[in-house]
Amino acid sequence: MSSSTALRALSGYRRLFRARKQLFAGDERALRESRFAIRAEFDKNRHTTGPPEHIEGLLTMIDEAEDMLLHGIVRGELNQDRNVVEVKINPEHESRMDTETMTHIDPITAETGAKLDESNDAKPRIEITKTSGSDSSAATP
Repeated sequence: MSSSTALRALSGYRRLFRARKQLFAGDERALRESRFAIRAEFDKNRHTTGPPEHIEGLLTMIDEAEDMLLHGIVRGELNQDRNVVEVKINPEHESRMDTETMTHIDPITAETGAKLDESNDAKPRIEITKTSGSDSSAATP
């Protein structure tokens, strides 16, 4: 691996760690598990050699993973009293999602899915609130 490729990989590693800290701020379990997952993936590919296209593909995957963490995932909190998953949308997420047609929740872990299933007989509805204004909308699954 050339020194410029190694520098790009190290830079990508650091960017992924910053992105996970931003996404999972306050969630110690998610921070711990994402740290292990990122480290495991980098360790798996640490000694990878091969055609430049393969190495470039791995580096592109780093960029795509960072983009997904920063712009493709939103966090929600289950409000059991109202049977609502409250999701706050940041401006960087708005351009990538259609809040009018968002009708489902994809839990990150099986444990999260089990909590949603146990929360009530009816699936919680999704309540989307923009963080940059007072507009809000809600979608019901």
